Amino acid sequence: MLDIKFYVLIDAIATHGTVHDAAAAIGLTQPAATHRIREMERRLGVSLFAREGRRLVLTASGERLVETAREILPRVRSAELEAWQLARHGEPALRLGIGPYDTFSKALPFLYEHHDRDIDLVRLPLDEMTAALLSRRVDMTVMIEVPTQRGLACERLFEAPPVAVLPPGHPAAHASAVPPEVFDGGRHFTYSVIPEAGHEFEYFFQPAGVYPSHMVQIESVSLILELVAAGKGVSILSRWAVRDAARDGRVVMRPLDVAMPQVPWYLAFADEPRVREVAEPLAATLRALYSDAD
Repeated sequence: MLDIKFYVLIDAIATHGTVHDAAAAIGLTQPAATHRIREMERRLGVSLFAREGRRLVLTASGERLVETAREILPRVRSAELEAWQLARHGEPALRLGIGPYDTFSKALPFLYEHHDRDIDLVRLPLDEMTAALLSRRVDMTVMIEVPTQRGLACERLFEAPPVAVLPPGHPAAHASAVPPEVFDGGRHFTYSVIPEAGHEFEYFFQPAGVYPSHMVQIESVSLILELVAAGKGVSILSRWAVRDAARDGRVVMRPLDVAMPQVPWYLAFADEPRVREVAEPLAATLRALYSDAD
């Protein structure tokens, strides 16, 4: 059986591509990392990497180990952190996952009003939110689609449609509704460039035969709002997340010129008493702050 240090190295190589960069990322010298690679392959009796120039490319066997590394390493790190917290505070902190929709800062002070627990805020890329919840890297997170799995629960928060988000000086800022062509005339900031069923690509762009040609991916709605406010582009975002910036006059939100479905939002969380006692008041706070998102 390989020690955990080998999984740390193979994950670093898969991430960084070269032995030099991987070694630097995990605090090894390059000769030590090279020796560790050889030791891995010797123990397993298989080749884990193929060299392409300066870069190492994973073989099928290497890919399998990386999959395992990315499953176990977050859990090991989480367990180590919890052990440290238990030794000092008697219980581990809860972890709130923060995905691209990171504009609910008004709710954060309320996290500490109904209990004495510490809350860690964990930044999550969009494509890792579900996996982080299922693997318990986080205890709760705000999301649209909640996985159906034993041990998970959710609180419905509110429904909100997507809206056009424009700089105050944009030509369409006073339009009653915004057509698809507006989003093909400059930068279109988005937290995901992958078309998703049930969202604006299906209902708004595709029927009109218009697709934004200059899309810029930024996995933070708060940063997207800052860039739109500065006049650097436009966006389409959920109405609840734009409301505060629009009320402050930093951006303008307008309906899209097609009927868009209401999108339900949830607070998903681990179904445990210590998590539920925090998640339920947080859900109530989020509903009170953002369900009136007009």
